[in-house]
Amino acid sequence: MPQLRLFAELAGHDDRVWQVSWDKTGTRLATCSGDKSARVWAPISGSSFFEQPGAPAPPTDAESPTTTATWQCLDTIDNAHKRTVRSVCFAPTSSDTLATASFDGTTAIWAKEEDDEYECVATLEGHENEAKCVAWSPSGQLLATCGRDKSVWIWEASGEGDFDCISVLMEHTQDVKAVVWHPVHELLASFSYDDTIRLWKDDEDDWYSAAVLSGHTSTVWGGAFSADGTYLASVSDDRTVRVWAQEKREDAAQNDGFYYRPEVSYKCVTVVPDTVHSRAIYSVDWSAPVPGGASLGFVATGCGDNSVRVFRAQQGNGDSVDLELTAETKNAHGLSDINCVQWNPQHPRWLATAGDDKVVRIWYLDLD
Repeated sequence: MPQLRLFAELAGHDDRVWQVSWDKTGTRLATCSGDKSARVWAPISGSSFFEQPGAPAPPTDAESPTTTATWQCLDTIDNAHKRTVRSVCFAPTSSDTLATASFDGTTAIWAKEEDDEYECVATLEGHENEAKCVAWSPSGQLLATCGRDKSVWIWEASGEGDFDCISVLMEHTQDVKAVVWHPVHELLASFSYDDTIRLWKDDEDDWYSAAVLSGHTSTVWGGAFSADGTYLASVSDDRTVRVWAQEKREDAAQNDGFYYRPEVSYKCVTVVPDTVHSRAIYSVDWSAPVPGGASLGFVATGCGDNSVRVFRAQQGNGDSVDLELTAETKNAHGLSDINCVQWNPQHPRWLATAGDDKVVRIWYLDLD
């Protein structure tokens, strides 16, 4: 029977861990925490860890967790933010560049210098209060941030560590919890306390709301695109997972009184009912396809009921996606909420999770 097997535990943060981010090679993991810091971790053996990880590692003492001997903390970044670091994200083009977003309202860009230490090369200011999430576009040229001030900001890299704000998007009516880019196109999704998802597109350097996805009945905490961008999964306080698929509409356009802008039309094609998760779902991620395992990959969720769940995603009838509950790990971080789940981009059966217990855990999805 398929199950998640624990192979590593990363301890070092002094407060809850909010988010994790794999680099493009899948061999480094960035984490961020309420302790105002970010950390970068790696398996000592590099990528070979994921091929020969050794024996599963039992959880360490919850009162005094320790880092598994097969992993190490490479860097601790704790000299820029004055409050909780809520979000961290590696640049898609370099393992030596990452971004952090903080409750102090700022976003910092970090790059490794000649001394092999991360240095803050840019500080992005503009949000009126807490910044909740930061995400790089696939090209690495754009950066999106969102915050409690109900706004989404889009920044453009102009070289030499400089970033210019090219758009401030204010259509959400409540906190914006998360932003995520389409894996292929410059299409941005945002998720909000106003129960909606918005999709944003660029029209000659003018970003606009191209679609509003409604269906959740409470806060939408986040989402993830499938590997090819065909589908978008979203999770909510309403305890459901929804999968959205783009509709092809040749006549879809938006008239703003001067000219037409193309819209993007998405429809909900699958709903995991609220009987599967017993509390709010805070995080979701969609893996790359796994040969012999799942034609559309696996969808993982992190929940306030302390559980991590994995769903096998297969093509259903028409545009629908079948999500079959494949593995469920209760108390994955003890009696703590699961704040983040993220699949490894190069080793799609490896999953990193973060929780309120101040710990990050590395799991392998065993399908046997």
